[in-house]
This record gives sequence, C-alpha cells and structure tokens, in this order.
Amino acid sequence: MQKTKKQGFLTWNYEILKTSFKNINQDILFIIILDFLFYIASGYLVILWITRITEKINSINLQPDFSPAAIQQLSKDTQMFYYVVVFSFVMLLVAIIFLASILKGIIWAKTIKAKISLKLLSKFLGLNLVWLGFWFAVFFLISWIVEIDFALQFMAAAALAAFYLTNILYSLFMSDPGIKSVKQSIKIGIAKIHLFLLPYALIFLGLYLVMFLSSLTRLDNFSVSLAHNIYKALGLNFAPSADLAWGSGQSPELTIALLAGLLANPLLLMFVAFARYYVSALASGLSKP
Repeated sequence: MQKTKKQGFLTWNYEILKTSFKNINQDILFIIILDFLFYIASGYLVILWITRITEKINSINLQPDFSPAAIQQLSKDTQMFYYVVVFSFVMLLVAIIFLASILKGIIWAKTIKAKISLKLLSKFLGLNLVWLGFWFAVFFLISWIVEIDFALQFMAAAALAAFYLTNILYSLFMSDPGIKSVKQSIKIGIAKIHLFLLPYALIFLGLYLVMFLSSLTRLDNFSVSLAHNIYKALGLNFAPSADLAWGSGQSPELTIALLAGLLANPLLLMFVAFARYYVSALASGLSKP
C-alpha cells in the first residue's frame, strides 16, 4: 500500500499491518518448517566444521622436541593448519549461503507470493554471495581494525544495519530480481528510514515478548533439547544431553547447538514469519511511486 500525503503516519502503518495479516495463508506452516530446517542444518555444518578443526589440532605433534628438524616440521604443520582453517571456513560460509539461498529463497518467495523457479533461486544465490559476502567482510574488518574495547559496539551497529537493509532488499528483490531492486532497496532503506522506525520498534517489542513467553513456558528448553537430540541422531555426540545450559566451561559445539536450538524455537519462527510479511508489505508500499 502506497503512502499518500493525505494519510497520517499511524493510519498508513495500521493499514500496512492489516494488509500483512491478510497476506498470511496456509504457506506459513511450510515457511516455519523451512526456517527450522535452515537453522538446524546451519548449526550442523558449523558443529561439523568445529569438530574437524579440533581433530586437526589434536593431530599436530606438540612433543617437546627442539631439534631443528622438529621445529621446521612444526612450522610447516602450523602454516598448513592456518591455510586449512581459512579455506575450510570460507567453504563453510559458502555452504551456509548456498543453503540460505535455497531455503530462505523459497521462504521469501512464498511470503511475497512470487513464482518459485530455478532462475529466481539462482539469482537469489548470486545476490547472497555478493551481499552476505560484503557483510562478512565488514565484520572481519571491524574485528581486525577496531580496538577490542569498541569492537562489540561496532559489530552490533553493523548487525543492525545488515538486518534492517537485508529484509528490505529481499522483499523487493524477490518481486523483481535485478540490480534495480538492489539500488532501490538501499535508497528506500536510507531515505525513508524514519518510516521504518515504528514498525521495527514493534517488531523488536514483539521479539522480546516472544522470548519472554518462550522462557516462561520453557519452550526454548524444548527447542534446544530437540536440536541437541537431532544432532546426536546425526552422530554429533559432543556433550551430555543433560548439559543444556549456558556456561563458561561448555564446548564450542554445545554453544552452537544451543544457539541453533534457540533460533529454531517454533514460537519464535512463527513470529519471524509474520514479521517477514509485515516488512515485505512495508517495503512494497514504499517502493511504489
């Protein structure tokens, strides 16, 4: 719905909100399932990568041998390990982007009622390789350049900017896949940011309420336990099933399993699905001349 001069700001938002509810159909269940699969599969890939890297570290000979031959061999092993970590991490990111392009591509196409095709998903993959690659580079540069005392603040700001612009971009790109949509989404995101403030405030408020309800009903514990049991069934026995709480002594694998489980919370996924309808309606309304 296009915003006109005669419409008040609150009236326009209310109409957009109503349109979002009207756009919801039976596809929302399929969307929630695909979102669940994405977070569980992504967590599996990350845990598998951490496991393989840990095995590689344990295979390096660290015996107290200070002979020139041993030091030279250790130097070669360390250098090779560095290249393995960098290359495998890049491959991990590409795999997750590829997975996101398929599952998230279908999710966004279903949300805006676009026809799903191999051509559309291929273009969405190309977009994600460039767009998400750009943001990964931003986070890397922040961690490399910014002083550690301020890095967290810069990371949080970059994450908010990425979240904000990505939702607008996906909404418009899936309707009209091309460079024009990329330019238009960035232009709208910057020039009309004031029109997104209230909707995003409502989204973050709703997100807080969902997290509170999930904690109150222990639904978050259920989703984490479910994720952990799925990983165990897939052969990733990285921690006792009873150890499902955040703690300083837990393994990286368990941390990823906890995060994947929390993101795969059904109530959270249901809210995110609605928020996706809401943002896509906003972006669509603001993109019309």
